[in-house]
Amino acid sequence: STTSQSTCSSPPITTPLHDFSLSRIRSEQAQDVIIQQIIQQIRNNRRYESFIIQHGILHKLVSRDDTTIELVYAPSKLIPEIMTAYHDHPLSGHFGTGRTLSMLRNTYYWPRMKDTVTSYIKSCDKCSQFNVDRHKPPGFLQPIKPPNEVFQVLGMDWWGPTITSISENRYVLLITDRLSGCVFAKASPTNTAHDTARILMEEIILIHGSPDTIITDQGTHFKNELLQAISHLVGCKHIFSTPHHPQTN
Repeated sequence: STTSQSTCSSPPITTPLHDFSLSRIRSEQAQDVIIQQIIQQIRNNRRYESFIIQHGILHKLVSRDDTTIELVYAPSKLIPEIMTAYHDHPLSGHFGTGRTLSMLRNTYYWPRMKDTVTSYIKSCDKCSQFNVDRHKPPGFLQPIKPPNEVFQVLGMDWWGPTITSISENRYVLLITDRLSGCVFAKASPTNTAHDTARILMEEIILIHGSPDTIITDQGTHFKNELLQAISHLVGCKHIFSTPHHPQTN
């Protein structure tokens, strides 16, 4: 028989525009009527097997495989801001309902979450304006085996140029874990092959270990001898999306 293990969810993200710190979540939960009713019932010794209070914050317990995940019960006041951060933010990429929902469910819970996400994306002006079709025929793309662990398959892409920051940065290298949807972002003044290799080594490989596979487009900052040498050195497979099908990444 298997043993169920409890683990915390992915930590709530905090960006320069959005504060989802535990202290703010705790404060907003204290003002949420529904959440306070559940907390009060738990404290009155009423048994709630699907909820738990951790550090003064109500969590929803969700079973996934042999693991129980603790998801932050999002206060209703924060939900619009959470949706903005996970869908509209430059690092979120205006993904569709499925992917946005998958990322949210790594951290948060609230009732009728799928309905909220579907409605929000349908009302997104940018998505409607560009009418992005994420289900076009893939042509002759090779299927990529789904990862079994985090940091097993990573996607990399450069974003920019944008307005120069105080630190003189104009580009951001985005590295996405294909299993968890977690995005790592590192700003840089330029987006050369050397910048790509340095950030990949310093921010990912030396901290989290080498991935099995990296997926990128065929830009010169990715398709070069330096990245080829690093991939060979750490035993990582480097897959390139085809020029007419960058959606592979």
